[in-house]
Amino acid sequence: MSKNADTANSFQRIEIFDFHIFPILQTTRLVLRQLRLQDADAVLHIRGDFEVTRYNIGSAYQSREQAQNLIEGITDGYNQHLEVRWGITLREDDSVIGMVGYNYWVRHDHRASVGYDLAREFWGLGIMTEALRAVIAFGFDQMALNRIEADADMRNPASARVLEKVGFSREGVQREQFYEDGRFHDLGLFALLRRDFGK
Repeated sequence: MSKNADTANSFQRIEIFDFHIFPILQTTRLVLRQLRLQDADAVLHIRGDFEVTRYNIGSAYQSREQAQNLIEGITDGYNQHLEVRWGITLREDDSVIGMVGYNYWVRHDHRASVGYDLAREFWGLGIMTEALRAVIAFGFDQMALNRIEADADMRNPASARVLEKVGFSREGVQREQFYEDGRFHDLGLFALLRRDFGK
């Protein structure tokens, strides 16, 4: 039996989570939990910071309503079984300091895409690396994923480094993939396969 066939057969033995209960993930320092409308001020703090959002699509948030709309959209996506995205909190403090999760999930292909952002005052502490490892393990163990994808603006080497730390490989560059501020920009395509996780 080929290695690919072996991997495909292993998926049939995974009991995929059914969205009935939101999965809470815990790491050494973090608790990843469902976002709530009460988190709107924290989300605004993150998404309202130009330095955090400068490489995301769209401008920095200007209002609490925008943060509430994002939380409601993430909740709707979860309830429709389309995505699962977590708020990142510290174990000793339930305040949201970042967000991470799967923006889409193509079940037939055992593939999903991960995205993330983190409040600026927590950069450089390894928090996103720790959160991503938990989310990736959940994807392989509970979502039967074979491939996890991520995009990174080529002007943002810090994001690429985070992905590479958890095992992602850069597969290519989508040249002039999006238009912003009067210019076209390149987007890096990264991916991590199940068989390469934890090597």
